[in-house]
Amino acid sequence: MNVFLIGMPGVGKSFWLKKLRAKYDCMTTDLDLFIEIKTQSRIAQLFEKGESYFREEEARSLRQCVEKGAGKPLHIISTGGGTPCFHDNMRYMLENGLVIYLKAGPEFIKSRLEQAKVVRPLIQNVAEENRLVYLQQLLERREPYYAQSHLSLDAVTLRISNFAEFFERHKIFPSCTNKQ
Repeated sequence: MNVFLIGMPGVGKSFWLKKLRAKYDCMTTDLDLFIEIKTQSRIAQLFEKGESYFREEEARSLRQCVEKGAGKPLHIISTGGGTPCFHDNMRYMLENGLVIYLKAGPEFIKSRLEQAKVVRPLIQNVAEENRLVYLQQLLERREPYYAQSHLSLDAVTLRISNFAEFFERHKIFPSCTNKQ
């Protein structure tokens, strides 16, 4: 069973991927890391070749990740923030697993991105005073895709128990090891 974590950059998709791997001892894939290893290039370097180039690689890699996890009791995949919005990826994820949207407002996202040790390609060319408006507009464009998810969780107040309840409800929980 595939479970996809989606949402804007900075909402904690990679963080929760690590926490879920530790709790459930299951297969996990960070899509951005998978792409970087596969292409031997940083995401920022791939974006320099053009967003369309990156998005095509991202779509191919998403499908490869799903194939890689075929037959596993639980495979959790954290995606890039824009992944659901291109190349019919959202439909693909909905047809191939359960999609969880980690939701947060633009103020929270801006704060998290600015606290990050690495400057994200998403905001590196946006002046600090324009970032909040930029993130609000980007979130508004992406929200129709994110809203299609099976479950929306508040990234600001999220706890591991929120995932456990979802897994139990969808009968995913018994198929993997639950570490206490």
